[in-house]
Amino acid sequence: MSLAAVETRHEVQVISVVSCAHLLSHLYMLALPPLFPLLRGDLGVGYIELGLTITSYAITTGLLQTSMGFLVNRIGGQKVLAGGLFLNALAIALAGLATQYWQFIVLMLLAGVGSSVFHPADYSILNARIGTGRLGRALSSHSLAGNLGFLAAPPLMVTLAALSDWRTALILVGLVGMTLGVAIFFMSASLSGKGSAKAARKTNDSWRKLVTSPKVMLLFAFYVLSSAANSGMVHFSVVAFKDIYGLPVTVTAVALTAYQGLQMMAVLPGGWLADKVENHEVLLALCFGISGVLVLLAGTGGLPFWIVIGLLGGAGALRGLVNASRDVSVRHAATDVSVGTLFGFVTTGYSGGQIIGPALYGWIMDFGRPELVFWASAGFSTLAISTMMINKLTPRPQSA
Repeated sequence: MSLAAVETRHEVQVISVVSCAHLLSHLYMLALPPLFPLLRGDLGVGYIELGLTITSYAITTGLLQTSMGFLVNRIGGQKVLAGGLFLNALAIALAGLATQYWQFIVLMLLAGVGSSVFHPADYSILNARIGTGRLGRALSSHSLAGNLGFLAAPPLMVTLAALSDWRTALILVGLVGMTLGVAIFFMSASLSGKGSAKAARKTNDSWRKLVTSPKVMLLFAFYVLSSAANSGMVHFSVVAFKDIYGLPVTVTAVALTAYQGLQMMAVLPGGWLADKVENHEVLLALCFGISGVLVLLAGTGGLPFWIVIGLLGGAGALRGLVNASRDVSVRHAATDVSVGTLFGFVTTGYSGGQIIGPALYGWIMDFGRPELVFWASAGFSTLAISTMMINKLTPRPQSA
């Protein structure tokens, strides 16, 4: 077997293992919500209390991502990924044994600690072990696996609970992650490799380097703004279309399905595209710009709804097409800090967008102007474009 074939086979193994872990991490994020009706009856709590379990999960995930990046830089992505996945899965499994509400809160905080490792550890491993010419495709596979975890969680959890009960469902999915976590810990032959000297080097990561770097902060802002733009479509497009067109939500939800479905389908082609182009920031700006225009047109209310479905599907596809280019842009900015730390920091911007977006869109809906949901989403996309173009013009710092 040729050296090139051996390296390709090794890269496929690395991508497969890391992507499986990423899939489980996203599945665990949505493991509880499909079971809320059952939990509500057994625990005697309301949906507000159950919602706080997800908030607890998100808090520790968001707060600890950058710190986990520091840890990855010190001891390596493999150990951190194995430990985080095991802890995340263990907390989910123990939730199946919980009998009181406070136990759920504690366990979800613990699950969030485990969940905080995935972005810094995964991206660090992929950056070190995948050739530069194939990194875009590796990142797109990783991203698609996470989306599949979101997609699989509701039907899987509901089916397992129907075949047994909600406790068994949580224990079973938790055991799967615990097993994979242990396996990853001992997979030194699969997750190790020569890598490049630049990828393997240690850096003296610090918060100061992150927050004082213009390129890093612009990327962080991009994540915040793009997340806020996306949240308008995901959380409020269905009800906004209902008010604009006077159609039932069972019909308007089709547009959201098209948006999310085509977004997912475009992720893998976007990985190939990221490996072929050099100006990733320009590609991001172009696709986000066209996507924003399509969103605006969809929200005018003057088009037949079947055209709106196509417009929103096109907008989603354009967003999915540049997922890998976005991640490659982050990787290129990792000159003075490690890749894992940088990804851990900038991806916390997702949480910032989820905080800003829903509150604004909810206010717009209460104000009685549903069409402004689409204007606001397009506006966030425009601001995201500006951060990426400024980033393109900002000189890259020289690594130490």
